Amino acid sequence: MIGDSISSALYQKALDGTWQRQRAITNNIANSETPGYKAVKVNFEDALKSEMNKLKTSSASTSTGFIDEMESIQSIQNSNISVYSGDTSSRLDENNVDLESENIDMSKTTMEYYYLVRGFSDDYNRLKLAINGGK
Repeated sequence: MIGDSISSALYQKALDGTWQRQRAITNNIANSETPGYKAVKVNFEDALKSEMNKLKTSSASTSTGFIDEMESIQSIQNSNISVYSGDTSSRLDENNVDLESENIDMSKTTMEYYYLVRGFSDDYNRLKLAINGGK
C-alpha cells in the first residue's frame, strides 16, 4: 500500500483498474485481425462506487461519525476489478474488436490515468507542504 489513508487506497485501486484497462485495450487492438478473438473489457468503477457507498453508510451509522479506517482501506484494496469479454460479433471471422471504439477508449483511459496520477501526486505535495510548514 502506498499510503495509509482511504483516499490513497482509492487512488491506488483506480490506478490499478485503469492500468488493467489500458492493457486490455492494447491487447484488443493487437488482436483486431485475429479470427475468433473476443474483445476484453475491464470494469472497476462499480466496485469502487460500492465501497464508497459502504463508507458513507458506515460513517453515518456510527455514533461518533468515524469509521474504522484500516478496515475501510482493506475493503477498498480487496474490491474486484472485473474482466469480461463480449459475445456478440458482427464480422464474418467472429472477431468483435471495433478499432475505432478501442482507440477512443484508449485515449479516454490514458487521460483518466494521467489525471489520477496527477491527483495522487497533488495530495502528497499538499501533505509535504503541510509538513514543511508551508515552505
